Amino acid sequence: MLWGGMLIAVALLIASLAVVPKKAEAATKLVTKSFSNSNQILIPNFGTAAASPYPSAISSSFPRGSKVRDVNVTLRNYTHEFPDDVDVLLVHAGVNRTIMSDVGGGNVVNNITLSLNDESANGQLPDEGQLFDGIFQPTNNVLEGSDIYNSPAPIPASAKSSLSGFDGSRAKGTWKLFVQDDFSGLSGFMAGGWSVKIKAAVPR
Repeated sequence: MLWGGMLIAVALLIASLAVVPKKAEAATKLVTKSFSNSNQILIPNFGTAAASPYPSAISSSFPRGSKVRDVNVTLRNYTHEFPDDVDVLLVHAGVNRTIMSDVGGGNVVNNITLSLNDESANGQLPDEGQLFDGIFQPTNNVLEGSDIYNSPAPIPASAKSSLSGFDGSRAKGTWKLFVQDDFSGLSGFMAGGWSVKIKAAVPR
């Protein structure tokens, strides 16, 4: 009888644990929203220089308790004489990722729009190849050295580029984009600013 009772108790415990994820899942719904800052980001041509504005900020609105499930970022109307010089850091809720750095070589880009998505089938942005319009995985070419951003960006900045690093963080709040040029002489801009697309688990 003792063994039989223990087996029944274990079976009931397993059954109760199996129900928890379903209850948690039922308590939330997935909601996707996009937020934009269309103000131009001007990338200067002197030294290790911060862009203007620095950072460029976007405020995302979700109900309290909403958690990030997926994030995509779009850089709009990007022009630069030497894109390999440009570093881009995304910061939110105590997490930061270098989502684009040391890519595109010395190939001039003119008014292109880049969407960064971890799941892109196009793979990462090219190290030395030409950049062009499209959807790519966020890319930080760490072989070219660590990126040190000007204050008030986090120091040290994470060398990781995957946007999945934001998964599980709060969906509501301010997203900050720190853009800088790490070499003097050549300049550029993101004429259309940038946007962030967030899929979140929202309380019902």
